[in-house]
Amino acid sequence: MKYLAFIDDGHGMDTPGKRTPYIEELGRSIKENEFNAPVAKKIVEELKRHNVDAYLTAPGDKDVPLKQRTDFANQKYREYQSKYGSRNVVAVFVSVHYNAYDGSFEEPSPSGIELYVYNGYKNKRTGDLAKAIAKYLRQGTDQNYRGIKEANFHVLRETSMHAVLTENGFMDNKREAMLMIDKDFQHEVVIEHTKGILEFFGLPYKAPKQDSGDASGSIYYRVVTGSFKDRDNAEKRVKELKKAGYDSFITDYQYENTVYHRVVTGSFQKKDNAEKRVQQLKQAGYDSFIAVYRK
Repeated sequence: MKYLAFIDDGHGMDTPGKRTPYIEELGRSIKENEFNAPVAKKIVEELKRHNVDAYLTAPGDKDVPLKQRTDFANQKYREYQSKYGSRNVVAVFVSVHYNAYDGSFEEPSPSGIELYVYNGYKNKRTGDLAKAIAKYLRQGTDQNYRGIKEANFHVLRETSMHAVLTENGFMDNKREAMLMIDKDFQHEVVIEHTKGILEFFGLPYKAPKQDSGDASGSIYYRVVTGSFKDRDNAEKRVKELKKAGYDSFITDYQYENTVYHRVVTGSFQKKDNAEKRVQQLKQAGYDSFIAVYRK
C-alpha cells in the first residue's frame, strides 16, 4: 500500500487580515502564516520519516491560490493511482489554520480547536481522519475542544481524497495568540497531526530518540505566564508573581531575529501538576499556558 499526504499551510505571510490584534508585549501582531507554515513543513518532515510520501501544497511564504493547491494535490494523486493502482493508494489532504472571531482581544473571546470536513462527510471515512487528528490534538495543551464540523470550503470540496481542515486556536484570544510563535506548542501540534494521520493510515508512530523517555525526566511541562519583548516588563511580571506567592523565573528564546523573554511559573514532570498551577494562576488573574520543554 502506498500512503500519500498533502499538507496545506493555510495562508501566505502577507494575506490581508490573517493576523492577531496588536500585542503590546511583543510590539507587533503575529501573522497566521508564522504558525501555519512551520507546522505544515514539519508535519511533512515527520510523515516522510515514517515512509509516507508527503508534499506541501504551498511551499514558500506567498499566498498560493486555493485552486492551484487542490489542482496540484489532485494531479499528484492521479499520478500515484496510475503508477501503483487506485486500490493501492490511500491519500489525505490536511489544511493547517488558526482561527479568528472578531479581530479583537476584547470579550467575548472564543478559544479552542475545531476541525472541518466537507458537507455530509462527518460520518464517512473522511470523518475518521478528522476524529483521529482530533484525538491527539485534545491530548496536548489544554484548549477548548469545539468539535468536528462540516463546511463548504474549497480545499475540502475540490480535493479528490480525504480532506480535513484544522483550526488550532484563535488568533484573537490573547492566550492562544501567544501560543502561535511558541516553538514547543508548534512542535506539539506537529506531532499531534502526524499521529492522527498515521493512525488513519494504520501506521504506528515512532518517536525519535530525543522525544522518548518521559520517565527519565527528559520532558518537563513549564507553566508560562507571559512572554515579553521588553525584559523590564518580564521582570515586572516576575515581581508581581513572587509577591502573589508564585516563584517565577525568566527564560529567553529567539524567534527569527527577535529575542523574547518568557516568564515561567513552575516546571513539572507531571502534566497534571502543571495544569493545577495554570488553574491557580487563572484564579489569581494571570493567563497562563503549558509549554513542553525537552532537556
